[in-house]
Amino acid sequence: MSWRGTLLLLILAMLATGILLFSGKSHTLTTRESLIDIDPVQASRIIIREGSGSTILKKQSGVWMIDSIPADRADPDVIRALLQCASGIKPLDTLRPSELKGSVSLEALDLINPMRSLTIEADNTVTINFGVAGATAAQLYARLGSTGSVYLIPSEIAGLAFRPASAFRDPRLTMLAPNHLEEITFSKGNSLQQLVLRKNREGWKLVSPLATQGDQQAISTWAGELLSTRIERWMPAGTDPASCGLESPSGIFSTHEEGGSPPVTITIGSEVPDSPQSRYAHCSNRPDICVIKGIGAFLEMTPLALRSKKLPSVQYDSIDRIEVRPSGGFLPPLFLSRKKGSEDWERSIDGVSADKSTLAGTQVKEWLEKVQAITAQGFEPATPDHLQARGLTQPRVIRLIAHLSENTAEEGAGDMILAEYAFGTTTDGIVALRAGNSPDLMLVPESSLEWAKSDSLMR
Repeated sequence: MSWRGTLLLLILAMLATGILLFSGKSHTLTTRESLIDIDPVQASRIIIREGSGSTILKKQSGVWMIDSIPADRADPDVIRALLQCASGIKPLDTLRPSELKGSVSLEALDLINPMRSLTIEADNTVTINFGVAGATAAQLYARLGSTGSVYLIPSEIAGLAFRPASAFRDPRLTMLAPNHLEEITFSKGNSLQQLVLRKNREGWKLVSPLATQGDQQAISTWAGELLSTRIERWMPAGTDPASCGLESPSGIFSTHEEGGSPPVTITIGSEVPDSPQSRYAHCSNRPDICVIKGIGAFLEMTPLALRSKKLPSVQYDSIDRIEVRPSGGFLPPLFLSRKKGSEDWERSIDGVSADKSTLAGTQVKEWLEKVQAITAQGFEPATPDHLQARGLTQPRVIRLIAHLSENTAEEGAGDMILAEYAFGTTTDGIVALRAGNSPDLMLVPESSLEWAKSDSLMR
């Protein structure tokens, strides 16, 4: 072929390319490509228009909200499903602009002035206009914006998008979790008896009506039962709180979250007629009264059930000396001290150097683990009468001591008692144990305290 023929072919190829580029269809999606290019994670606003109404969803500080009346938190699972479906739409067929005529014209497909549209604002903004159904109910026609091709797509996206605004409301009563709280106040009954719990580095503590260590698992389970409750249904806007028992509530649960967020209060009202397992409730950061189910056990919880039944934990490495003083004061005490530069302990009776011997660190550590495993069956107040009756006027005492400083002229000035346990006498197989100056006595089975005898550290 001559160079003139080659040049003519090149010119014809360029003309053909130009015709394709400017024919109103610069790119036709294949069935392997997604209809829109968005990253669901980057989405910040969704506008759903149907007829003359619209639903607007906005992401605020990482939380999706319904921007309508009433404004409320949106269900993150529903939003996630909508965005993932939208980003994964793959056309089943494509109609180029030149093909949009007759039975598949824009007017016939209801895409000249479409009644339904979905706009997603993410790293870029896209609008999908929806037309009539395709050959089956599982298909419908759609168009990106108001120009270009029309696509036949699966109708799943329409089912997720075009629903009442109320269907987007978060069914979870709260977004809170017990491990993110720092204080809980629970009031109940006609006199609004109050239970106060506060968390620090050591975990949950009961502050009122008694001051003691809390049972971490019991508190998390109890609080989590209410916080994770799902809403059965919403009452109509404007429902009278008095008709739902919310002016004389069965309980009021107030939380303070870590980081200084505004407190959230859940007010629990009366039982729903003909549904004894359901109650009316109102959450302070939600707009309406709702109905929740299955929180009877939550309301019946007592401080005794939430207090720890174990002794406060003491770290083995923080202990420098252990004193075991037998009851009655007739026998000499046992002393154990860490040996410098060794894992072993030095033991002696009444501090007499001639009687000193060595005890392996593993034995002492095992003994301390048994102390930490003490579990109370019950409690009673440490009144003078109870102390007398339980044999705690001259008890057997165990002290765990830390030596904080050696740079002092006063002997023992650097010592700090980490824990002190007083053991009473046995009554009906039960021994009363008092930790420090606790206002309560722990009632412990005698069978679990054989190791606590002073000679157990002499073996």
